[in-house]
Amino acid sequence: MHQDLDELTQRVIDRLKQLDVKTLEGFHVVLLPDFFLDHIVSLKGFDDVLIRMRRVYDQGGGNIPVDNQFLTGGGNAANTAKNLSKLGVSTHFIGKTDGLGGELIRFFLEKEGVDVTGVKTDGKLAKTVAVEFDGHNIMFSDPGSVADFGFDAFDDKDLEVIGSADMVCVTNWILNKKGTELAKEVFSFAKKRGVKTFFDSGDPSSRRDEVDVLFKEVISRSDLDVFSLNENELRYFAEVANVCEKNVLSLVEGLQGKIKARVDLHTSEFSYSDGVTVASFRLEKPFVSTGAGDAWNAGNIFGELLGFRDDERLLFANAVAACYIYSKPPTPPGLKDIIMFLSKH
Repeated sequence: MHQDLDELTQRVIDRLKQLDVKTLEGFHVVLLPDFFLDHIVSLKGFDDVLIRMRRVYDQGGGNIPVDNQFLTGGGNAANTAKNLSKLGVSTHFIGKTDGLGGELIRFFLEKEGVDVTGVKTDGKLAKTVAVEFDGHNIMFSDPGSVADFGFDAFDDKDLEVIGSADMVCVTNWILNKKGTELAKEVFSFAKKRGVKTFFDSGDPSSRRDEVDVLFKEVISRSDLDVFSLNENELRYFAEVANVCEKNVLSLVEGLQGKIKARVDLHTSEFSYSDGVTVASFRLEKPFVSTGAGDAWNAGNIFGELLGFRDDERLLFANAVAACYIYSKPPTPPGLKDIIMFLSKH
């Protein structure tokens, strides 16, 4: 674990203060393909909620009043795009939805500075209900047009944007039946044009029988530069029954030894990249956990683009995620917010 956090924190603060806005705007990142309308419900006491739900169910139906719930734009790609744009990077989101989804994307993404001209509105809106229990979330998702978004969905303008970007990111393989094909073809196309590639599969538990194919066709190929995952996802790619504090580092190092892409791991305790670990921020109970990984990815990508050292990149990503999940409602932080957060912690 990185020892001198005070020195590291000050180093990151100094780098952030020296950044030029025009330099940030000169970086272009493409994210695809998922936007969801998220309905997030925050509850306390999992067992107590189950008892209340059983009581209402047994009586034939009814209402359980809940104050802490809100609607927001979600999806791994869309959420990462929104966070990156707030940090000052030129960000492009490409996806497919319906007319209402198009309006929601303009409301949630375009007003935050994300380029959404690559969004198609002849499909179906993706929707998620995320129920939060004391920092753990259970998501019920209808993937809409995310379920069959393939390389054939791109037009010439989309390919031009991807081919001229600094990085292209494919996310949410888990809910996209064409996800393996999409990632494989996008990364092949991008690498031929000198574009960095980034992949986050999402939780593969419901498609564990396809993990081997994904690993062979996408993760282990030389077209992939960065593979981002959390400890829950790690166990499927490391092929173990469980990941715990004692074995997580050996497992991620073992996975890194099998592939050329850099493995970037984020957990509630620490983050890891290229042999470097940096502790996560331990604050009071977060408002939500949904979207934490997307915010972390945005910070990680930002550090990659700016050429941060590994420890600087990880600390910055940890800070972006912490700022996001501890705000109420969760809000992407800007650079001034990150500097203020780091100065206090």
